[in-house]
Amino acid sequence: MPNSRQSWDEYFLALASQAATRSNCSRRKVGAVIVQGRHIRSTGYNGPPAGYGHCDAGACPRALTDPVANFGRVRAAAEHPLVGGDLRVRAGAEHPLVGGDLYDNCVAIHAEANALLFADHGDRDGSSLYSSAAPCFSCAKLIANSGIAEVVAGGGRYDGWEATRNFLQDCKVRVRVLDGLEHAVPLPLRG
Repeated sequence: MPNSRQSWDEYFLALASQAATRSNCSRRKVGAVIVQGRHIRSTGYNGPPAGYGHCDAGACPRALTDPVANFGRVRAAAEHPLVGGDLRVRAGAEHPLVGGDLYDNCVAIHAEANALLFADHGDRDGSSLYSSAAPCFSCAKLIANSGIAEVVAGGGRYDGWEATRNFLQDCKVRVRVLDGLEHAVPLPLRG
């Protein structure tokens, strides 16, 4: 009879995905789990600081921009307290920006950062951080300085990911992205 039991990586990535369901971010839900010796030490998901309004209830100016059509253009956020009268204008933009591609106005703390915040130092040292998506560069800096020995992501590669990955590896943090593309060879396609 074949073994139908999940691998440890699959198990902890599934827990990270489950943690992501607690997120109230209206743009992207990410979860993270810190594991030491196959024991869960901490979990985290992306969302605003405790006591602040929920992103999906209009408390995040970045969430008030349309993520697909007119990416980054203002919809209804000119009155938002974090935006006020200091709206940025991109050259050639018809409308001022309050979010979209600007993370300055995002109130969320990322899943990886939350997992690190809620783990004791001894629980981070030599541990693995499982994330439902590849970490951003800001989280990579936190991970590199936290004592985490390995990052295992379930996917979520993005433009600039290879630079973030190289940074983590330069900081002696092992990195694995388990999305089936880990050893894929890019084909030289002609356009």
